[in-house]
Order: sequence, then C-alpha cells, then structure tokens
Amino acid sequence: MSQTATEIDFPERGFVDEYSYYMTQRPTVVLAIEREVVDPLLIRNTEQDRAETQVINDVTRAQSNPEKFTTKERLSGLHLLRELDKEQEDLIHDEYVYNEPPGLQEAINMDTLTYGITGTGDEDYGMKSRLVAGYTYTTGEYDIMDAEVRNKAHESGTMNYDDDGDMKHSQGLYEQVRVQPGNSFVHFLSIEAGTPGMLAYALHNVLNTHGYGARETRSGKTIENHVRALVLADHPALLSVGEFLSKHDPETVESSDIGNALGNYLNAQRRANWSVYGDEGVSNTDPFPEWFTTLKAVAGRQRPDATDILYEPSVFS
Repeated sequence: MSQTATEIDFPERGFVDEYSYYMTQRPTVVLAIEREVVDPLLIRNTEQDRAETQVINDVTRAQSNPEKFTTKERLSGLHLLRELDKEQEDLIHDEYVYNEPPGLQEAINMDTLTYGITGTGDEDYGMKSRLVAGYTYTTGEYDIMDAEVRNKAHESGTMNYDDDGDMKHSQGLYEQVRVQPGNSFVHFLSIEAGTPGMLAYALHNVLNTHGYGARETRSGKTIENHVRALVLADHPALLSVGEFLSKHDPETVESSDIGNALGNYLNAQRRANWSVYGDEGVSNTDPFPEWFTTLKAVAGRQRPDATDILYEPSVFS
C-alpha cells in the first residue's frame, strides 16, 4: 500500500484497500485489549444490581456482552468525527444520530462502516459490522457477596418526609456489586475486511474512552485500556476470551501474569499466515512494528501533532 499523509506505511497483510459491501476477501486485524479496572465498575444486564457471572476454572467471573464496551467507544468516535468535520467536510452528516438512523446516504460514515448499522422505518438497509467483539469476563474473581449498600437520595439528602410531614431516614436502600480495582477484562477486537482507516478509528475509540458501565456519568473514569497484542492475518482470525481463560488462565500463571498467559494463547492459536506482535510483557510475540507504534501514539493523542494528523483528509475519508 502507498504511504498515507500520516507517513504511516501500513502493511498489506490484514487489510483491504477500500471498503466493499460484499466481503469477497476477509483479511483480519485483531487487537488484544486489556481493560484495567481503575475504579469500581458496575456492569449489569438482566440483574439491576450486579453483573451476570460465569464460572471458569472454578473462579466466578463477571461476564459482559460486547456492547457494554463498544457502545461507549462508538460515542467517542462520533465525537471525533464531528470535531474533524468542522475542518474536513462530509465525514458525518448533520442528521446522523447514534441509534436513530436516518436514510442510507445520511448514515454512511466511518462509524457505521466500522461498527455496522441497521436502518428501520421508511428505508430498510443494513451494513454489517466489520468489528467483531465477543463476550468478555474478568480475569480475576468477581465477589458477588461484596455488595455496596446505598441510600436512595431525595432533595433533602438521605432524609425524607413521612405522611405526617416529619423528617425520617430514607428506607430506600439498594445494593450494587461492582467489579473492583485490581481486576481486569481481556477483550479481542477483530476487524474483518477492514481498511487502515477503520483500524485507526477503532484504536482511537479504545484509547480515548474511559467511562464504562452503568451510571458512568456519576462514576467517572472506570477503565484504562491497554493494547497488549496485535494480530495480522490473511483470513478470518477470531479469538475467544472464554477459551483464553479456560486454557491459559492468568490466575494459574505465576504472579497472575496476563502477558505470559496471553502470549501462550496467541502462540497456541497462531497460524502460518499470521503476524503476531505484543508489548514487552507478552511472551512469544515480536515487538510492535514502527507503523503501529506511530499509529497508536496518534490515535491515543499522545503526539503533539496527533490532532493535526487526524485532520488529514486521507485518514477517515
């Protein structure tokens, strides 16, 4: 592939040159993300007060569907597209709102091309997500007995008026079982038949999203994401967190070393036409290549010229 205006020389393996509705070829890029819990995190689905659980290797773990993470990351991406659209027109239509799809022409942008969309109403259409993210589970134990008991607050605080107009303590108590700091999730994000721009977009969203879980507007930053490994493949390459924990559980590795466990899993799954890279803590992998190190610094807005590079028309057009 030719160099882009960002001076990032993307490799051939793992990418297609341009988006096509039909995936006649499916090369794959996989990002292995460690989602470090840095503040108590409430993940809930059918249960209002706690996460669903899964027992893997006799350890009870919090279970999360992928939308709990990718939805928040898509919102970070839409903010970026609207910011960049002020300088570079036609990145996102003014009428496009997440989960409120307009017509097909108004819905086409880097977000929908990467994560997919289904149109409803007067115009039915669909674009398949190029980013595949499966269920994920905590690497460590999720203690469902460690519940926080809280008061439901009223305008007067945790006090409320009874029927006679007298102040009394609120009896509206509720419990929440949060994933505590020191725990983490490992998540495999696979981009099938994707362009370099899709990787840049997904990577930006991962590295610039920190508030996850229920009530995130009150919780603040709950997750710090780390890119631990990268896989480039000439064909579909899907990885499973459940399989990773079942066969290479970090809890069974000395010092609960996620890097060694992840490296062992990637090495066990590796095929002849894969290129596998990792950070210095991930065993059995090559170091991240220069193009990816540059891309990560730009997408994470760590370089002083990162925003200028993201404004380049060739990145997300």
